Amino acid sequence: RVHRFLGLQVGSILSGMSPAERRAAYNADITYGTNNEFGFDYLRDNMTHSLDDLVQRGHNFAVVDEVDSILIDEARTPLIISGPADASSKWYAEFARIAPLLKKDVHYEVDIKKRTIGVHEAGVEFVEDQLGIDNLYEAANSPLVSYL
Repeated sequence: RVHRFLGLQVGSILSGMSPAERRAAYNADITYGTNNEFGFDYLRDNMTHSLDDLVQRGHNFAVVDEVDSILIDEARTPLIISGPADASSKWYAEFARIAPLLKKDVHYEVDIKKRTIGVHEAGVEFVEDQLGIDNLYEAANSPLVSYL
């Protein structure tokens, strides 16, 4: 009541809320919630592919009740989130099969100083052969480059 009297909007994050409800709660001046709800929303936001899917906004301040419990007692319980398996799982497995077949200095080179790996044309051709495609950089295949 005091917050509303001062003209501040108040929201709360509860388990089972839809993304739209969560977004509205985070857009309030003051948002109440548990460390798990805030933590999982943070993790989910970092897994989204679109800005429209974000629920949290920037945080200015946090008042944490019983922070010792959160940092000590609950520190043994990690927040773990996983996305649904999709087509990318198939491609990770496929490239994990191909990667050990690539030969250093033939298919790729390692730059230890820059901590990078560069794929030679021979490496690209080898991967194309393994995948049974004509051109890795063709528009339809270009998403596969990120797995390489």
